[in-house]
Amino acid sequence: MSELPRRQFIQASAALVAGAAASTGPAASAAPPASIQPSQPPATAPFSSQWNASHDRVWLGPEYWANPLQDWRLAAGRIECLHAALDRHVHLLTRQIGPGDGELDMRVRLGSVGPGALVAGRGSAGFRIGIRGPLDDYRNALLYGSGLDAGLTAAGGLFIGKVADAVPGTVALAAEAYELRLAVRPQNGACLVALEVYDAAGKLLGRVERAGVPAASLAGGLALVANFGRPLPRGKARAAGKPPKTAGAGRWWFADWQVAGSRLEAHDDRAFGPLLFNQYTLSGGVLKMTAQMPPIGSQDSQTVRLQTRPTGKADWHTLAEATIEPQARTATFRIEKWNDRVDTPYRLAYSLASIDGRQGAEPNVHYLEGTIRRDPIDQPQLSLANISCNTHAAFPNAGYVAHVAALNPDLIAFVGDQFYEGSGGYGIVQKPLDAAVLDYLRKWYLHGWTWRELTRDRPSISLPDDHDMYQGNIWGEAGGPRHGTQEMGGYDMPPAWVNVVHRTQTAHHPDPYDPTPVRQDISVYYGPLNYGRISFAVLADRMFKSGPEGKVPSTGSRGDHVVDPAFDPRTADVPGAELLGERQLKFLRAWAGDWRNAEMKAVISQTVFTAMATTHGGNRERLRADYDANGWPQTGRNQALREIRKAFAVHIAGDQHLPAVVHYGIDAHRDGPVAFAGPAVNVGYPRWWEPDRPGENRAAGAPENTGDFLDHFGNRLTVLAVANGAIEPRSGVLEMLADRASGLGLVRFNKLLQQITFECWPLLADPTMPGQQFPGWPVSVNVLDNYGRQATAFLPQLEIGGISQPVVQIVDERTGEIEYTVRVNQPWFDPKVFAPGPYTIRVIDPEGNRQRELRNIAAGPRDNRRLRIEFG
Repeated sequence: MSELPRRQFIQASAALVAGAAASTGPAASAAPPASIQPSQPPATAPFSSQWNASHDRVWLGPEYWANPLQDWRLAAGRIECLHAALDRHVHLLTRQIGPGDGELDMRVRLGSVGPGALVAGRGSAGFRIGIRGPLDDYRNALLYGSGLDAGLTAAGGLFIGKVADAVPGTVALAAEAYELRLAVRPQNGACLVALEVYDAAGKLLGRVERAGVPAASLAGGLALVANFGRPLPRGKARAAGKPPKTAGAGRWWFADWQVAGSRLEAHDDRAFGPLLFNQYTLSGGVLKMTAQMPPIGSQDSQTVRLQTRPTGKADWHTLAEATIEPQARTATFRIEKWNDRVDTPYRLAYSLASIDGRQGAEPNVHYLEGTIRRDPIDQPQLSLANISCNTHAAFPNAGYVAHVAALNPDLIAFVGDQFYEGSGGYGIVQKPLDAAVLDYLRKWYLHGWTWRELTRDRPSISLPDDHDMYQGNIWGEAGGPRHGTQEMGGYDMPPAWVNVVHRTQTAHHPDPYDPTPVRQDISVYYGPLNYGRISFAVLADRMFKSGPEGKVPSTGSRGDHVVDPAFDPRTADVPGAELLGERQLKFLRAWAGDWRNAEMKAVISQTVFTAMATTHGGNRERLRADYDANGWPQTGRNQALREIRKAFAVHIAGDQHLPAVVHYGIDAHRDGPVAFAGPAVNVGYPRWWEPDRPGENRAAGAPENTGDFLDHFGNRLTVLAVANGAIEPRSGVLEMLADRASGLGLVRFNKLLQQITFECWPLLADPTMPGQQFPGWPVSVNVLDNYGRQATAFLPQLEIGGISQPVVQIVDERTGEIEYTVRVNQPWFDPKVFAPGPYTIRVIDPEGNRQRELRNIAAGPRDNRRLRIEFG
């Protein structure tokens, strides 16, 4: 039998210790007594863990990714897996096994957490090597990868391959700590893999080997594993967050992890943290930025510094320092009077302190650099990426991110479901609070890791939706707690946890319109954002929405799904049911009339204000109505649209996994704003628009599922473009997602033409190439299309002099209500109104703080009347 001689194994392990010590500092344990000869060829990228130089904390360090985060701790110079469950593992980010021939040597000390000998423990522990996922990205392998397992069981078995192959009693275990050593050597065109276990004195206790392992199969990542086995059942149990089976699982610790060999590749640029990612906004001369940190320890530095480098200067200047919020692990900066006329390089700085019992150590300063882009007020066009609904099935979605980068949007709107309960595996943890927060942060980190290269140098917003809140659907009931079924409304998770979500995702937003918390002291984030002379209203359309169950007629099954074909939607429009709530309607009224430094307006929220999808889920269920959709409640929906159209604003949203451009109708088709429901990044739950009849008044040659319809709640709806996914998608990861109509949405605001263009590409399409968009796109509308209500009377044509971009506001003197406010790009305007009577006309120069007002102007039939208004 071919084997790797014990002497060569020991020699290689000794060389591993020497090489790692030479490159990263002294090793924590001495080499076993032996005649030391280096392995051939010499080690090229050795690695040695430095946990003994770090303070105690949850986060293991920038070189590691722990699955799941909340199950691991760094304590007393070693890492500990505190949850006795299957397939807990820690990946080494900065090293991997390269392709081709060569050698690898790896060793680690391990034992059971808690007092007593290892033999008293349960489970298994060891190495996983050659880890690769279905996509060619090392980060994909962290979640979906597999490799060759090799380890030790608490029953004294050794194995390479399947833990079930370990023979109990192979090793007599009676101590508290052991050392595992693994070696890979080329042999007869393949590889020999050997695993040995030693006691603390360096005595060999057991050995197992496997010959004929293909060299190519070992190329990939490296990890330590606590308790080999499948972590969770698939499907519904995973999504529901059910705990894993713990049979045969123990609590393990690891220390002094060392790796070397000629096949070892160094990728130090893959370190993640301690400055994980950041987001910022720039609005009205106020910069707000949030730095996302990992779960550091109490003895680590608790502050982050924001530094800038003035033009022409070499030195960095600390502009501000922010304390890290202890639960959300965020550091948020708010800088007034920011110079928004120039691009400004910046960096975030954090000192990650080390400990050294002999001589101390200087703090290790880490940086995250980027650029605060100037406010593009002079650009004729501003672009916004509309991004939502990422299951992370294709994590880290590198091709998708590259396509967004190629489009170079000025602003990114993450409009909800930045992750799902199943993202990253291991279900969800809902209590206790500390573990639930860490569980959330791990999923949130997937989002940030995906997008950090783009969010560091352009503004972005994030709207948490239902899955961000660990709920399949959410009716927020103005912050109330859940008091029955989910469909009765309220938040499942405790308010402290909800506020962590808000803090991580929205603390960098411009200040909210009204910061008063809602029920349970839950924070709010709705408010204005002004960038590039486009005024955005950021809404929280889940927070105030009423829960349907107990208010609407019984559905007979799920409280949000109606399947009765005799359903009368008028019965669902019950008094008192709210969509946005009075607080947000008040904000919309104020925002619609405020045109300071704004040429166009848009609303951003989680989901569109219609119930468009007809067919739901993998079983293609036909629903008569879905109360999760924002077509309900109808009265609240129409209230919101009446306020939005007064600003001639478009609506940008996501959520539905059904890409569409729709024109809302309130009292008639197309009398409301136009909305874009962007595609999902990674569709998990598919939906289709399959109406029972062809649409009316559709464009010549347009598909039959476009045109005028009524949605399931009787709301008027005009479909301008829609992209249904395949009924039977292909099986490959990217192919399946593409066939489900995953994709990329972009909105372009052309300020010169006062035109909004919606663009939409399939997931695998190259957006830099012409003709690649979904059929029906791009769709362009004019600002005035967003108040398509037919006029019944007219005011005199306005001829405006002295200003180039006047704002016109029309007030109905009979009611005192503002009919609408709009910025016009020409020196004339034909004001339409919707009833005869007296009106007040205001022509406003917001930037010059000037206004002309004409009262008691009669509206009537269109004629040749003109009014000249001059600004001297």
